[in-house]
Amino acid sequence: MLLLCQIAAWYTKEVRKVEQNVIIRGTGIYLPANEVGNEYFEEHFRRLGVEVTGLMKHLNRHKRFLADRDESSLSMGYEAAKTVLTKFGLEAKDIDMIVFATDTPEYNVPTNALKLNQMLKAENAHRVYDMNCNCIGMLWAMDAIAGYMQQRRSVKRTLIIGSMHVSSVVRYKDSVAYPTFGDSAAALILENIQEEEKRGILDSEYLTDSDYHNTIVLPECGHSKELLYEVPKEKRRMAWNPFDFGFLADNWAGIITRLLENNHVKLEEVQRFVFSQFSDADNQLTLEKLGVDKEKYIFVGDKYGYTGVSSPIMALNEVWDSLKPEGYLVFCSVAAGYSMNAVLYKI
Repeated sequence: MLLLCQIAAWYTKEVRKVEQNVIIRGTGIYLPANEVGNEYFEEHFRRLGVEVTGLMKHLNRHKRFLADRDESSLSMGYEAAKTVLTKFGLEAKDIDMIVFATDTPEYNVPTNALKLNQMLKAENAHRVYDMNCNCIGMLWAMDAIAGYMQQRRSVKRTLIIGSMHVSSVVRYKDSVAYPTFGDSAAALILENIQEEEKRGILDSEYLTDSDYHNTIVLPECGHSKELLYEVPKEKRRMAWNPFDFGFLADNWAGIITRLLENNHVKLEEVQRFVFSQFSDADNQLTLEKLGVDKEKYIFVGDKYGYTGVSSPIMALNEVWDSLKPEGYLVFCSVAAGYSMNAVLYKI
């Protein structure tokens, strides 16, 4: 009987060690050198007879960064990737998979992830692909790749890069998009590890309402018409048709509430809320609806502008080194059209 109890105790102990966790090893970002403040856009639109100061105040904008003519989403992504590898003492050969998330790709063929494989000399990254989920792309990638890595233990580390080169596609007369966005790239490394306790990327929640599918379109003419000579240049750029964002806070609060309830997590257990960086006002309204202290929220859209797909990771990068090894992170963002998601992470 004693022997059976010892075997049972040993078996229980061994079973506890097989949690397959996918954790964030770290983050890195890249910003172009060209920094511009609100006055740059206020003067630009003043010449067009349009006032944008009120919008900048509402969205909480102060400065942002615009790519130089020789930069692209690919080159910015490469710089962010180098930063995160160096920061955490890794080499490109330590990466098994590369995922590039963007809605402003430099190339359609071959994949930008394959280009990054070559640029980084990531000789062991044989799984490479691009994905486009617009502004929720990096969060979608974290969620999807975590599940994949749990099933493919041979994928030890995945490099996820998100980059947005909006200044190359925006209309310069667009008084919402042009003064709001900034160019940037962010990168993070997911690592596959076995531990006794469950942590890392745990779960997600999504909501899509495609009734808004024509509000933001790039290119407006569609790719099949993009190279036709008779199509005006403006039609080849991003069309932003004004619409009411009023749905945002209620729906964000809803999917976050469901996500936490499904995982039996209390609001007070969440250490940080990492949101889209488009609108400080809408983010804070979401926190108000949830009853969450604003000290748990980080906003970087004031100094980087809205950087789309990279924006939640730009915010995470700001606080990563100060996070305590306890509690949870909640990520949340929204994409054109619209789709929104929330991802739960246990630190």
